[in-house]
Amino acid sequence: MFASMRKAGGLIFQPAFSSVVIKSVVLTLVLFVILFVGLQFALDYVPQLGWEWLNTAIDWIASLLFVVVLFFLGAPVAAVFASLFLDDIAEAVEKNSYPADPPASGVGFWVGFMAGLRLGGWVLLLNLLLLPVTLFVPFFGPLITLLVNGWLLGREFFELSALRHLSTTAAKQMRNRHRFAILFGGIVIAFFTMIPGVNLVAPLFGAAFMAHEFKRFHHEERPA
Repeated sequence: MFASMRKAGGLIFQPAFSSVVIKSVVLTLVLFVILFVGLQFALDYVPQLGWEWLNTAIDWIASLLFVVVLFFLGAPVAAVFASLFLDDIAEAVEKNSYPADPPASGVGFWVGFMAGLRLGGWVLLLNLLLLPVTLFVPFFGPLITLLVNGWLLGREFFELSALRHLSTTAAKQMRNRHRFAILFGGIVIAFFTMIPGVNLVAPLFGAAFMAHEFKRFHHEERPA
């Protein structure tokens, strides 16, 4: 597992992979710039109240809420955009580290995109539901959030990697056989999604990491 993490981390700095990182991060940032500009336009249409301090407070509160939204939407949005480049990420992993293995048929653009939307939606929904626990239950709140996100991210990223090579049934069977390793790997990915800035590339790292994990399990289970 740690070898897979090291390989996935090293791949980010390689030219074939860095272009995917740049495209995914740029798309995510462009979306947030659009949202920020939209917020400023919306604030221009808010009726001015009679107290200047209150108008200033509304502007500050709106900006603070935007930062909060940015923090919670960073990982889900990055996950959606990462899904657009899933095949590119997995292909880069396989060409770089497993050149002798037969090529995969791939997941397909729409399958990967819809999986990314599903993953992003679940990450956003679960984090919103867990927000009160995270904020008001010291230590255990963030720990529960980390475990739930780890379970979801590990499961989804591994299955997407496996589906490039296996049927849906076979991919789920492999995932069940290695559930604890996948959960631990998902927790690592989830931890990175909790770090502002890093969460923009965490889904890309997760996709590469789980591509390595799939290959590791596949090689271990392959008949000698």
